[in-house]
Amino acid sequence: MSLTFNTFNLQSANVLTSSINYRSIPAREIVLEDIARKPGKKLISEEFAERHIKLAGWILGSDSTDLIAQIDSLHTNVTRKTSGTLSIDSGREIEAIVASVSVEEPHYTQSMVPFEIEFIAAEPFWKGAQQTVSLTVTSGSATQPITKTVTLTISGSVYAEPSIVYTAPGSTGSTTTSGIQVVYNPTGEKVTWSGTSNATLAYGNFVKFDYANQLILEGSTEIEATGVYSRWEPGETTFVTTFSGSQQGGTLNFIYRPRYL
Repeated sequence: MSLTFNTFNLQSANVLTSSINYRSIPAREIVLEDIARKPGKKLISEEFAERHIKLAGWILGSDSTDLIAQIDSLHTNVTRKTSGTLSIDSGREIEAIVASVSVEEPHYTQSMVPFEIEFIAAEPFWKGAQQTVSLTVTSGSATQPITKTVTLTISGSVYAEPSIVYTAPGSTGSTTTSGIQVVYNPTGEKVTWSGTSNATLAYGNFVKFDYANQLILEGSTEIEATGVYSRWEPGETTFVTTFSGSQQGGTLNFIYRPRYL
């Protein structure tokens, strides 16, 4: 178990965490609406709420003077931080807000005091290491438009929100790529990029479909997109990328971080 907040170790010779509550599944926030002239309710939305994580233990010093220094260190590295990256299980982390920190008042003869910390994760999912699937886009085709079907397995226990990045081959001038569409096969939901002012994509440039932030970037420029940004469920799945134009070439990267309850 790796217990850190940013780079500060919460399980060390001076900070001994003895109790952790972090595996409880966050509650669902359910919105219901009355149905006219009919019993029951209509489900409007349901989403997981924030996650609460609580730690308790002891701050240890070699003597009363050193204890004060260790308390100051906890406040410097945890209490005064608005938020940071909390890691408990190896290979998983979560962005957490420091909600409260309490430390018992030390007496002049003490060399240890109890503490409690509560973190709140606005996005309630733990995240694993980034995963990348890199694919080559074949250049040229007698049939237009060109499609590429990809089958992959998404890790995690809840949906992923990937980035799909097409990078044109390096050269000068512009390609003939005038549009790209990504279709998530399980639901049929699709997102489409079209070149700015009907222009084609420049050589060496990229188009990024950012599902987490629901936007499309052409290089550093945000492009107005059409379609629906899917939630990619864990397990084996398939998506289809369609290119408008000929002589595509380049690479297609599927990038995501597994998410866990």
